Amino acid sequence: MPYFKIIKIDATDSTNSLLRQRYLDNLCSDGDVLWTTIQRQGRGQMNAVWQSKPGKNLTFSLYKDFEVVKIQNPFILSCLVSLGIQAALESLKIPNVHVKWPNDIMSGDKKVCGVLIENMFKGSLLHASIIGIGLNVNQENFGNLPRAASIFQITGTTYDLDDVLAICLDYIRQKLELLIHSEEQIITLYETFLYRIGKPSTFESDGSLFTGIIRGVNLQGFLKVQLEDNQMVLFDLKRIKLKN
Repeated sequence: MPYFKIIKIDATDSTNSLLRQRYLDNLCSDGDVLWTTIQRQGRGQMNAVWQSKPGKNLTFSLYKDFEVVKIQNPFILSCLVSLGIQAALESLKIPNVHVKWPNDIMSGDKKVCGVLIENMFKGSLLHASIIGIGLNVNQENFGNLPRAASIFQITGTTYDLDDVLAICLDYIRQKLELLIHSEEQIITLYETFLYRIGKPSTFESDGSLFTGIIRGVNLQGFLKVQLEDNQMVLFDLKRIKLKN
């Protein structure tokens, strides 16, 4: 993997936080990957905590700069990273892999991977991103998290973490090459693998439950939901949660 430089450390609070500090100290190069076997305070979307048993899963962060390929829309990056992980898991014969908006990776109705992307801008242009990925690989149980699963639980196979990391990085690299395509083309590809698209689903917003149908996303990453009265409404991540 000549594109990537893997920096492996035994333990850290958060690979995203440590990589961001390296960025602030001007120590990052495009393609740097910070990988740890023990992440004490892993972070997910909306300040959630990412729980991972030491040595069982992949917890790593990738630094990507945009000095050569310019990008204005961070959601397009999120789409491509998610699609990269989706393709990697499909290559490992994980069944029914989809992207739950905006960038959780599901096998069936179980979450196997979470993504947290932190973006740095110069003016209106995205200058660099830190892409944090937590993939449940060999963990055998998740306690009180019934919707979480590892690929070991799904397939019964124990995986070599180095091999899985190499596969994930290769597919992410392939998908990032699609940045030369139009945003509309990337969104269309993303919607192809969108979890529960076109299916009646239950959502929660402002403490209330309602039924709707996911119809896709717009260029800014807002979820398009068709309500029972056929009205189409756009939601951002802070306003809605998919319950099933």
